[in-house]
Amino acid sequence: MGFTFFQDENGKDFFPVGLQAHNSSTGTELIGKAIQAVKAYGGNCLEAPVYWYRLEPEKDVYEMELVKDLIDETRAVGLKLIILWFGMSKNGHPNYVPEYVKMNPGTYRLVIGPDGGTLPALSPHCEETLERDKKAFQKLMEFLKVYDEKERTVLAVQIENEMGCAGTDRDYSKEAERDYWEPLPEALKNVHLEDDGRELLKGKERISPWKKQFGRYAHEAFLAWYHAVYVEQLAKAGKAVFPIPLYTNVMVGANGFEEAGICYNAGAAVGRVLDIWKAGAPSMDLICPDIYNENRREFLRICGRYNRPDNPLFIPESPIGGQANAMNAILAVGEMDAVGICCFGAESALDEKGDLNEDCRDMALTMRTLAAVTPLLMRYRKTGKIHAIAEDEFETSHYLKLENYHVVVHYLHSHPMNLGYMQDVGSEKGKKKREVRGRGLLIQTGEHEFFLAGAGITLDFIKRPDPAAENSYPQLTSRYAGKLNFLSVEEGHFEGDIWVRDRCRNGDETNFSQYVLEGQVIRIRLNPYTGMEER
Repeated sequence: MGFTFFQDENGKDFFPVGLQAHNSSTGTELIGKAIQAVKAYGGNCLEAPVYWYRLEPEKDVYEMELVKDLIDETRAVGLKLIILWFGMSKNGHPNYVPEYVKMNPGTYRLVIGPDGGTLPALSPHCEETLERDKKAFQKLMEFLKVYDEKERTVLAVQIENEMGCAGTDRDYSKEAERDYWEPLPEALKNVHLEDDGRELLKGKERISPWKKQFGRYAHEAFLAWYHAVYVEQLAKAGKAVFPIPLYTNVMVGANGFEEAGICYNAGAAVGRVLDIWKAGAPSMDLICPDIYNENRREFLRICGRYNRPDNPLFIPESPIGGQANAMNAILAVGEMDAVGICCFGAESALDEKGDLNEDCRDMALTMRTLAAVTPLLMRYRKTGKIHAIAEDEFETSHYLKLENYHVVVHYLHSHPMNLGYMQDVGSEKGKKKREVRGRGLLIQTGEHEFFLAGAGITLDFIKRPDPAAENSYPQLTSRYAGKLNFLSVEEGHFEGDIWVRDRCRNGDETNFSQYVLEGQVIRIRLNPYTGMEER
């Protein structure tokens, strides 16, 4: 069985909701600010980089103090940590390699572009670079096994960062040119790319095996394979030492007119070549998209490419703020079965006083909502019981047809309800109503039981008539079968997997609609009996 969820120190499933620190924060006081931001978002996980040049400041001299301090800081506040290995690639660039690598391009070769010039990327065809990167990565994994195997503060390790090459469609070095004319790898014999036009090449002479198999995308497929094989060598070596989850992140391909090297880094594990990456790097647990696309259709299309039976969706980078992004995160979990989500730029979420910046409040609210129901997200993933609610532009309501109930969602943003029962009477802050774009998750946990988490929405449940009922109209129009069909409504929170009731709602707080204002979680037990059954 393949990867399903990350796991904690007890082998229990874990759903990461977190933030990623900025690139140069590890080893500085900014990690403290990043941790503070994670807490403000209700998160349980910090992502932070570890740098090859700091791990190996001189050739074959390895120092782990940076890694130790990062683990200690995270462990001290009860968060999980995902380490990002900034090795040969940071967005395709060799920024974080040791100086001995940078100063010796004759050995650690750069990519050659189609014009014969060098590009700021290390070639995945270079065995010398691979061996040095792999050795340093093994040293990191050896340290993690010794220092963290029992506590398991480190949830997973990301290998490299947004691999690929800008400014070219492949490496044109003599070594790469030699590889381009080698027979096609056996693992790719049955892999084809959509719209590659290979059928138009029949009868063409003097074409490479890559061109014959992948047509117009031959160069992209070729570079994708060699990047995947490079990462596979690190993953195999790392897991041989310490078998914790490993993944790599991707600069997505849903940008512009989607041509490699122009619209995104060539060789990246974009949706088009994901099958090639999966074939080339089978030791990787996940291949994960960094999604900054705000357009909802684009966002869902990207999620759909990576949400596969052999590749659960984990989003390691998404925007730290923005209303559209806050809606999309709900959809990633509720509609696309994501197994975790993190936002990039933790320190940027807080102002100088340590308070949330205004443009980050919406995303923080969504992340707190997700964090509040992670036990249910893991338990009911892929069961059809999790329903995402995300207010779209011009939308005033949303309808869900469930087996036993019609559910009508109203958005307070465009459907204001000014009566006192819509206030959070439990706090002074709640009485100061802030209009938020409605979002939430409705999770069905029993035939007549639901949990609702979110903000800015009200729900009406209307009991659907029994198919055998001769006259269903009286039931459908009865307030008792609609607004008042509850047994109990509780506000509360989860402690581990256990639901803890904080207070009961009744009377004015329940008699009109079931609501969440600013990230609450409520448990709704509906009454299956409408009073019409014996009539």
